Amino acid sequence: MGPSRITLAELTRIGCAVVALGVLAACAETGDFGRRRPSLFEGKQGLDASPDWFGSRATLTDTEVELRNRAIALSRNPEKPIYPTLDALEAVIGSNADLYYGRVAGHADLSVTARYKRVERDVDADLVLIPLFRSTACNVASADALRLSALSVADGVSWDQAELARIRVASNAAIGEMVERALPQRVDAYHITAERLFAASPDEAIKPVIAAIDLLRAEVLKGGDCGYGPARPNKRIVRKG
Repeated sequence: MGPSRITLAELTRIGCAVVALGVLAACAETGDFGRRRPSLFEGKQGLDASPDWFGSRATLTDTEVELRNRAIALSRNPEKPIYPTLDALEAVIGSNADLYYGRVAGHADLSVTARYKRVERDVDADLVLIPLFRSTACNVASADALRLSALSVADGVSWDQAELARIRVASNAAIGEMVERALPQRVDAYHITAERLFAASPDEAIKPVIAAIDLLRAEVLKGGDCGYGPARPNKRIVRKG
């Protein structure tokens, strides 16, 4: 029997992990932009090119760095893992509903209401973080518009330098679009977890959780004001009281 071949799905998973490693290595710590604490390797910067190269991390403006940090906070699972895990794996998993429920309900709490409070806390944090991310994205988009205008009249900028600047603009926009696509998944993760908590342990504590999720769904539906269309989370079935 010959050696097994790597399937296309396996190659895709490997590629996603590699990309996630690169993104994480290029970003600063996220503790000030979300509720999660940086882990052992999180925020550690890898090798970078000379600062005078247009593609260098050193050319990122403060607002572009903030955009990337806030994107990380909204793209990973809202609840930090109970056991140690790799940052790259966290980036690939994102707001997975099954994993989120396991992390919320996996603690040996003295009271089941603590689990409802955990979800409510995460939803309330997103209600603050999402407008801040969108404001930052708009600031970056405004600066990128000025950058592109300057390129059209900048005789001292080489073609290669101009192309790298345009790539940065496209990268900034892609970050905004990525987060907007991830937000409905977060809303679903919260709602699915609330459903499961209630099925396992019915409690009045679900009412403020569902009210907060409804507010978050409305916030997500607003979409970004910088060219990113409104994402539409699925409406689920929990309606209590």
